[in-house]
Amino acid sequence: MGINEFFETILGQKLSNQYSWGCFVPARRSMCLTIWKEEIHRGRVEVHSEVPYRNKAGHINHNWTSRKKDLEMVKGGVATFGVLISCGKMIDEDAWNIMDLNSNQIFQLSDLQYDEATKKWTMAVDLCNPTPVEAVRFNKDVSEKILEEYTEAYRTVGRATNLGWEFIGLNSDVATLTHGTKIMTVKLSDGSYSR
Repeated sequence: MGINEFFETILGQKLSNQYSWGCFVPARRSMCLTIWKEEIHRGRVEVHSEVPYRNKAGHINHNWTSRKKDLEMVKGGVATFGVLISCGKMIDEDAWNIMDLNSNQIFQLSDLQYDEATKKWTMAVDLCNPTPVEAVRFNKDVSEKILEEYTEAYRTVGRATNLGWEFIGLNSDVATLTHGTKIMTVKLSDGSYSR
């Protein structure tokens, strides 16, 4: 099974193009990102670089731009999972291509961290603890209970959902909502929002 078929038939969301690095899966209210087995070190994997990847013509790779947007949703507390792929090469070799895809398991990603020295974002991944694909989703009920403790943010999210926005993420700072392709974050501290 190829990566595009896996996203479309197993996860339920077609990738924007055949070379995409992952996407938000609305049916599961989760971000699903491809992660390279070769980039996993000490339980952490690179999910984005602040240094743009460029194509052979020198233009910024549009998948890098797309991943940068995906990272904003991850920062907003959207449940994030890794689709494990492998190129079967050494880390310093050029032209990585997917040689292997774990189509039976997916892995929860957590603890987003930025390393100033390498200019890379990484997340924790536990390869010994796979998640069944059917369990991949944002737990809205639990998150709504937590959100109730932040009165102003709870009211803002309630007003937004009445207007058609969907609650898709929560972390210790913000709640994240989506409406089509639009994203809104609501600060837990005061209920203010930005789009």
